[in-house]
Order: sequence, then C-alpha cells, then structure tokens
Amino acid sequence: MSDSCVELVTFEQLLRRYPQLEQHRIAPTGGAFCRAERLKGGGAAGTYAMPRPMAPTGDKHFFGFYLTDRRLLLAEEGGFLRGLAGDLESQTPAQALAELFARLLQEDMPTLQKYEKRLTALEEALMQDQAQDLDKKLFRIRRELSVFAAYYEQLDDLFAALSDETEESDAHASRLFDRLTGRAQRLLSATELEKEYALQLREMHQTQLDMRQNQIMKILTIVTTVFLPLSLIAGWYGMNFVNMPELTAQHGYLAVCIISVVCIIVELVIFKWKKRSE
Repeated sequence: MSDSCVELVTFEQLLRRYPQLEQHRIAPTGGAFCRAERLKGGGAAGTYAMPRPMAPTGDKHFFGFYLTDRRLLLAEEGGFLRGLAGDLESQTPAQALAELFARLLQEDMPTLQKYEKRLTALEEALMQDQAQDLDKKLFRIRRELSVFAAYYEQLDDLFAALSDETEESDAHASRLFDRLTGRAQRLLSATELEKEYALQLREMHQTQLDMRQNQIMKILTIVTTVFLPLSLIAGWYGMNFVNMPELTAQHGYLAVCIISVVCIIVELVIFKWKKRSE
C-alpha cells in the first residue's frame, strides 16, 4: 500500500520516519485513548482505542494515525486494520480516515441493541421472580456500558478536532467528520439510556427485596404480638409462689388454657377489624 495515499506501518516504523510524533504519544505506551492533535507544521496525529464488542472491559483494538494533505499513515501491531483499510486508496487521506472511522462504528448500534435485549430478558426474569445473581449481572452490564460511554465521549472530541483540521483543506472530509461527531453523540445518548435502564432494573430489584423483607417483618411482628400475652401468662404462672391459689386449683390448668385461647381469638378479631378499617 506504499503507492497509495494510505499506508499501514508499525509504531516503530512510524516513529522512525517521523520522530517528532514521539512527543505526541502515538504509541500504545501513551495510553489507550481516542484523541487527535493538530500539529504545528500542518496535519494531525492521534490514537484510536476501540473496545472489543465481546469483551469491552479487556484489551482494546488500538492504532495510531498521522494525517497530512498527501498521506495517511496508520500504525498498529496486531493486523486489525488490514481488512478495513484495504480499499481506501481512491480517496483523499482525510476522506479515507473518515471512511475508516465510519466502518469502525457501523456495528456499534447493533451492539447496543444486544445490551437492550439482555436487559429486557433480565426484566422479564425479574417480573417472574426468577432472576438469579441479578446484581452481579447488572453491575457487569453497567461497567461495560460505561466503557462504551467513555469511548464515545472521546470520539466526539476526536472527530471535532479532525473536522477543524480539514475544514479549509478538504471541505468534504470536514463534513464527514461532522457527521461522525453526530453519530458519536447519538451512540453516547443510546449508551446512557441503556445505563439508565440497568439502574432502573436494579432499583426495581431492590424494591422487591425491600417488600419481601417488609412482609417477613410483618409476619414476625404478628407472631410476636399474638404470643406476647401467652408469654406473659406463662411467665406469670411460672413463678410458683406458695400462696398462688391457682397452684392448687382443681381446674387451674384448664382455666389457663381457655384464657390463652380466648386471648388469641380476641387478637385475631382485632387484627381482622383493623385490616377492614384500612
């Protein structure tokens, strides 16, 4: 591809040919970020770090670029761009770079739609009370979506910088970068909506847990209230003082049993009456 306006090189080859780019951190050691800088002598240089769709929180697809009026150099190590940048020769360097970015973003919306399907499935499981390890799943989804959100925020700045750089030299390329800016903003909005959806599911799950806990506490409170008079009777007649008349009464045990049953019946009637009055 050396005879075209687009050339694939390694980071070592790029920095050997253009040592001034070393200060702009055009290498993986400079950090896995999406950014672009306008150079004093003309042109722009930057890096692109794309999350992997199947593992967004892991290593990213990373490459650097150096854009001039006559040439676009793409620097990478793993061969990720070979299939994507193979047919960009017929365009200007800036237009080729814009087209490359457009290709990298074309599958992002379907990827975000997959997250929506995952969240919808979790919601259905939650409504059917069949959600297991929901907090862990939602935490993982929100973490991955946060990676995509940071990615699209960086793209917004990157495309804006490239649009400003090419505004005078290549008006068509500048418009392409403006469109990419709009796409990055739409993707960011969609990502934020998915994050909000995940947060709502977590709050719904927490509400269900609180309702279950309140129901359990309600049952325990009723049981405690019902047996409180019985505990009083048991404690009272468990003192076994010599002068207690019930100790020698012929039907003392039966009388205590009847009193206990009456207390329970009276409490149940009161509970039922209060429930109706509410």
